[in-house]
Amino acid sequence: MTDEKQDPETEADSTDNETEREGERVMNRGDGAEILREVAAGVENGTIDIEGENGFTVAVPERFELEVEYEVTDDEAELEVELEWQMEDGEAVSADE
Repeated sequence: MTDEKQDPETEADSTDNETEREGERVMNRGDGAEILREVAAGVENGTIDIEGENGFTVAVPERFELEVEYEVTDDEAELEVELEWQMEDGEAVSADE
């Protein structure tokens, strides 16, 4: 893996009841850590702002489900962090205990 930045791959899909946005690019550890710090600060403050061509803002409720998954195959490793919560009338709803 190189530390060179590449053009990001972005994807935005919408249906009547679902919107999905994702982006992917190769970066160095320092740049990746900075993005993760920005996401962590947004979680703590209640709003995550993702900038860029397909940027978006996410309201994060006080309580949510957090899943961390680590998967290794013969030729690839993947670490996935997922935050999940319910939506009601277009608004984020805190998870029950």
